[in-house]
Amino acid sequence: MSANIYLNAVNEDLFTRADAYWDGADETFYEDGDGGERFEYAYPPARFYPLDYVNSFTVVVFLLILVFVYGAISKPTAVASNRAQAQATAVPVDVSASSQTQPKIDISGSPTAVQAPYTNYQITQGIHGASYGHMAIDLAAGRGEPVLSPINGVVTALYVDEYGNPTLAIENDVYLVTILHGDFTVQLGDSLRAGEKVGTESNKGYTMDMQGNLCYGREWCGNHTHLNMYDKRIGSNVNPLDLIGG
Repeated sequence: MSANIYLNAVNEDLFTRADAYWDGADETFYEDGDGGERFEYAYPPARFYPLDYVNSFTVVVFLLILVFVYGAISKPTAVASNRAQAQATAVPVDVSASSQTQPKIDISGSPTAVQAPYTNYQITQGIHGASYGHMAIDLAAGRGEPVLSPINGVVTALYVDEYGNPTLAIENDVYLVTILHGDFTVQLGDSLRAGEKVGTESNKGYTMDMQGNLCYGREWCGNHTHLNMYDKRIGSNVNPLDLIGG
C-alpha cells in the first residue's frame, strides 16, 4: 500500500473495513493480507500542524498586525494626555467681559472737547428720539461727505441695530456719542481724536425723505447723520446743539 492509499484510507472510510484499521495508541496503520499476514504502515494520518505553514511572509504579516493593534490602543492615550496638558496650560478666558462693550478708554486729549461731525453742515431735524432713549439731532453735509469724530475717545461699539441702522459709539471719561446711518470705516477699539474721519455720510437703515417716505433703495434720499450725546457726569442725554453750536 502506498502513502496515498493510506491517506485516503485515513481521511475517508477505510477504517470501516474489517481487514484494515488504525491503531491510535502507537500511531500505526495495519492491514490484514489474504494469507493471514499483517501489513504495517508507519505513515501517520493527515493532521494539521500550524508551524508547518509558518514562513517569513507569515511572520511579517503577524508583526504588522501587532504594530497596528498596539498603535490603535496607545493612540487614544496619547491624545488624552495631550488634551489634558493643553487644558492645564490654557489661559482662562473671562466670558463675562465683552471687548465690544469694555475697551480701554483713551484719555489722550481733553474729554470735554466737542465738535460737530462735519466741517460744513445743516441741521435737518431738531431734538428727537425720546421714544428710544435719545435726545438726538440730524445733520447733513451731502452723501459721501466725511463724518468726523465729535470727541477724543475710543470706538466702544460698532454694529447694525434691529432697524438696519449702522451704529457707531465713541466714548471717553465724560461723553458717550452715538452716530447712525453712515458708512463707517473705523474698527472696534480704535482710538480717535476729535475731528478724525470715522466714515462717510449715507442713508443706511431707517431713513425718510422730507415727505416722510422711507428711503430704502433710494440712493439720494435721506442721507444724514443722527447724533446723540450722553453726559456721564449727570447720567443723561444732553442737547448736542448746546455743545457743537447750531
